[in-house]
Formats: sequence, C-alpha cells, structure tokens
Amino acid sequence: MRTTDGDARDAAGAGSADPAPDLTAPDGLLAEYAPMGAATLADAERWPSLPASDLARVARARAHPAAPVWVHETGDRLDEADLRALGGRHAAPTDAGGGRTAAPDDPPTWVADLVARAHAVVPRYRRAARAGTSGPTTPLADLPRVTRADLVADLAAHVPVDVPLDRVLEGTSSGSTGAALRVPLHPRAVASDLLLLHGLVTAAGARWEADADRLALLNLVDQRTAFTYVSAMSAFPRPAGIPVPLMARANLDPSAWRAPGDRERWLAAVDPQVVSTSALPLLHLLELAAEGLDLHPVAVVNGATHVTPAVRAAVRATWDVPLVDLYGLRETGPVAAALDDGDHVLVDRRVHVEVLDADGVPVPEGVRGEVVVTVDENPYLPLLRYRTGDHAVLRRDARGTVLVGLEGRAPVRFADASGRWRPSVDATQVLQAAGLLAWHLHQAADGAVRLVAVPGHAGAADAAARAVRDWLGRPVELDVRDRPERAEGKPHRFTTDLDAATRAP
Repeated sequence: MRTTDGDARDAAGAGSADPAPDLTAPDGLLAEYAPMGAATLADAERWPSLPASDLARVARARAHPAAPVWVHETGDRLDEADLRALGGRHAAPTDAGGGRTAAPDDPPTWVADLVARAHAVVPRYRRAARAGTSGPTTPLADLPRVTRADLVADLAAHVPVDVPLDRVLEGTSSGSTGAALRVPLHPRAVASDLLLLHGLVTAAGARWEADADRLALLNLVDQRTAFTYVSAMSAFPRPAGIPVPLMARANLDPSAWRAPGDRERWLAAVDPQVVSTSALPLLHLLELAAEGLDLHPVAVVNGATHVTPAVRAAVRATWDVPLVDLYGLRETGPVAAALDDGDHVLVDRRVHVEVLDADGVPVPEGVRGEVVVTVDENPYLPLLRYRTGDHAVLRRDARGTVLVGLEGRAPVRFADASGRWRPSVDATQVLQAAGLLAWHLHQAADGAVRLVAVPGHAGAADAAARAVRDWLGRPVELDVRDRPERAEGKPHRFTTDLDAATRAP
C-alpha cells in the first residue's frame, strides 16, 4: 500500500494530484455509510467483559488526532461465559482429527448430526422432511446444494428456529455475483475466527502477542465508502492483567481521512502488528511502504481475493514477514489456509468440503471441480452443501484435506478519467444499491466502459449507468438484458483490459 494516493494517472501512466478529501455524507444510494448512522449501543454493552480501563483505551484510540473518519462503532459482545466457552480455541491449518473418517469422500462424523438437526430446526429442511424429499438420515450427498441466491431470497429459511436471536451481529457480503447478503453472526463465531487467525499467524512462524503500544490487528480496505471503526478483541490470548489488544478497520481512500497526510501519520503511529486485507489494498500499502511509510507488521493476512506469488514475494521483500492466505466466505467463515506458496489446507473446524462437477456429482480425487462447503460453526447459519462458485482440485495427504490450485475471486480495478485507480468493490456497492440483479462491467484498454445490466426494477439500469459514469468520470455504454450472462465457474462481473499493477493493456 502507499503513503499517499499519488497514483492518480491515466492509462498511459501520467501523474496528477490527489483530489481533495470528500467528507460529505454518501449519496442516497450509499446512505448506510453515513458516519455513525447506525450506532446504538454504549461501549459497556459492546464489550461487557472489559473493565473501564480498557474501554477508556478504545475511546482514546477513536480520538487519535490523525485517525480516519470513523463510520461505525462496534464491539465483540463477548461476556465472561463466552470467554470461558471459547477457551483456548487456536487452530493451525490442519484438519487432522475433528471426527473425520479415513476415506476422502466420506464426510466427518459431525455432518450426520448436523443433517439430523437441520431437519428438526432449520425451516428449509423441516419443509423438506414434511414433503418427504429428505429427512434426518438422508446422506449428505443426496441433499440439494444451497446457493447464495437461496440465502438472498429467503435467509430466514436457513436460520434455526431454536436459537435465541437477541445476540445477533450482522455481517454484510457485497459479493461479486449479484445482490448483497446480510449474514447473521454469533459473537462466539466471530471471536473463534480471531482465535483461528491467531493460530494461523503463529503457525506461519510469526510471534503475535498483546502489545498495548501497537494496534494488534488492522483490517484494511481501499474503496470509496466502507464501514470503519475501532474495536477491542476481548478473546485475544494474553496473560492475566495485560490490557486488551485493539483492532481497527480503516479505509485507504483519501476521502476517508480529515486532512492530507493523516493517513500516513495514523498508520505509522498505530504500527499494526497484523494487517488483514485483500489483494488491491495490499498493493496500495506496499506502494506506501516503498514511498517511505515505516511499518513493522509481524504478518500479513490475505483474504477475499486471489494473491499472486509476486505479491507474496513483495511482502517478504518489504517486511520479511509471512503472508497467510485465508480462503473462506462471509457465509461460511474460514475454510482453508495457505501459509506459504503451497496449497490451501482445510482448517481444523467443523468444515467439510466436497468438489463437484457442474451436475453436482463428486469428481474423483485429483479432478478439478466446484468447491462446495458444509459448515457448522455459526449457530445462526449452519450450511449444508453451500456452493462457493470457486474451483479447485481436492486431495488428501499428510497435511489433511487440501485444495490444490484454488481459483477464487480475482481483484479488478478501473482507471477513472483522471487516471486514478478505483476498486471494483466501489462499483459493487452502487450497482447493488441501484437495484441491479446482475451485471458485467468492462473497461477496454483505451478506458472505454461498458455495462451489461440485469435490472431488478424499472429505472435500475439507467440509475446504475449514471452511478458508474459519475464514479469513473467516463461515458458508459449500457446494454440491458433480461437475464445474466452465462459463464463457466464464478461469473466474472468485473473485467478490464488494463493490468492492475502496471496499467498497461
């Protein structure tokens, strides 16, 4: 990532000055990102297990003079009972044990229990049991696959009826294939992800210990609008009496900061121990480091998008730290991790992976297919045979279950009229908010932009085209369709003829 957003260049590489930060509330399509528009709880409710001294540290972190514009306030909601239940849940990237059976195609023993429970308490499967299409003893392989569209259309049908809903945390998934998804999360499930992350970083050879003088974790994005906040990690492993480590979610976009230079001053001041991000913000941070930003991370965690060997090598060359590539979805949570340039190994959790062909039939070991996940980690959203749209080869070896050649989501960014890079997630936000069901946005080598749109209502396509035009400052060729384009594997909703690193065609 970089120290300033001085990468505003045209497609040929000419430079230009940064635009002035825009601190106004987002337009109507993105009103949910208005600062503090949804803050409701007091800090003592957000972190019921923390003493007043730790809550005061959170307040001081929010008030840092160079801090970004915080859009939200959030906490982990963990009480003392949660912390006791979480115990020492650290996990390295191995699925050894966990109730698994010897044959690679057999599900682990907990899956049969989940199938039985789902038919008793999950509305979708209760209906199936009443209809006689499946039941508590149905083998996993005979159950229908679940898609993201199923969750978008009727999320409640997948939430068990026997779980109290008074502690729901909301996670959002913009996705790249259509409508946004709001995912109900349990506080313990979110905290166990943190413990898993700590275990993975440790397994990669890094030393990640609580340090009151540094930000323990920085979740970094680089986009027009984003939820940003400071939080405390109550479950972070630490000796008794050590202050709770803090984390933050921050946005590298210049509009997220109050004054020029604040971004660099704040990053240097908090000096995060672990940076969790995705490919494009990571590229930006590496550029900032090359321009003089002095950071000392102990590890970098990549998620959400594909990371190339070149980016991994750049992380080593810049900071001499490991890069953990964590694969998962917001809906499923973490699924597999790669600690080096090797393959992704299934994490040691209640996660089971199948690799299936286009008809839903398991492929032989060593044959490429779609990754389909069964998971029982989040009490609010157990999933049976969830289609990821990602592809890999499944193998089993001494490391456990391995996803070889995992083909996930590729990062895409577009050049606006001034030459400044714009990440595709910005477009996802406005296109979804405009009411599109699906789309394909493409930029040609000369900068021309074409939007193929499947509108959800009258006027949605025109609104989306205007939003893209305003976003990029370029004319938009609009092609309205009544159904999504067909594509093999995960649909490519964003494509470009410009290389994301070099800007060359």
